[in-house]
Amino acid sequence: MSLIAQSVGFVGFGKMAEALWQGARTELVPSGHMAFEINPDRQRVAESLGLELAELSTLGQRASLMILCIKPQNLNDLPPIHFGDNQPTIISILAGTSIASLERAFPGKPIVRVMPNTPCMVGDGMSAIAFSSQVSEDIKIDIRQLFYATGDVAIVPEHWMDIITGISGSGPAFIYRLFRAAINAATTEGVPEEVAVQLFAQTLIGAGRMVQKSGKSPEQLTKDVTSPGGTTLAGLTEFDHLEIDRRFMDVILRATQRSKELSKGI
Repeated sequence: MSLIAQSVGFVGFGKMAEALWQGARTELVPSGHMAFEINPDRQRVAESLGLELAELSTLGQRASLMILCIKPQNLNDLPPIHFGDNQPTIISILAGTSIASLERAFPGKPIVRVMPNTPCMVGDGMSAIAFSSQVSEDIKIDIRQLFYATGDVAIVPEHWMDIITGISGSGPAFIYRLFRAAINAATTEGVPEEVAVQLFAQTLIGAGRMVQKSGKSPEQLTKDVTSPGGTTLAGLTEFDHLEIDRRFMDVILRATQRSKELSKGI
């Protein structure tokens, strides 16, 4: 597997940055990668994972890919970054932060907007990517390769990013809540928690793979599991009674709305 000859600099090294680095670092040349982080605990994590701690100016002058992993609200609070002759590509994972606003913050720099998720840490992430017009084809290839190392990739128009944030960016947290509910149901019936975790984790993985590989719609796959008078039908009847479909859609749309609010500075 070819290594990407780009030096990466993280601006902020929280959980999402850690997940990206854990997934992607095998694709990169082994040295020359940096992180700017002010939290001492996160500094220690970055160093333990082989990143050099650097000031923003150093990072700006040496990194060829600068990955913004701070809170969206903190973008305008960053101290000035002096790039010198360096012309890094700016990769932003900031929710609700448009390419246009990033171009104002980093004039003249190629901008890539990415919405990844935390399963990138184990190579099963989902990253949606939108490129500004200034990103070269060679850099697009490197960035695709970098994020494919963390899972699957979709190249998308930027105006989809808010709903993508609700579906796949925030989506793992929503699935974990459903996961906990399934575990609680199992333990009330005497199943040990570790067995419940095994059962439901593989069920989620298998259901996802069925949607990806079977060529069938979720509706048809639901019918395939459901027998007249059976256990699945009983559960689905309660599903309908509680309107879980609609309520889960509301959860995703509320996260989407928050992404839109962030873009407006709310």
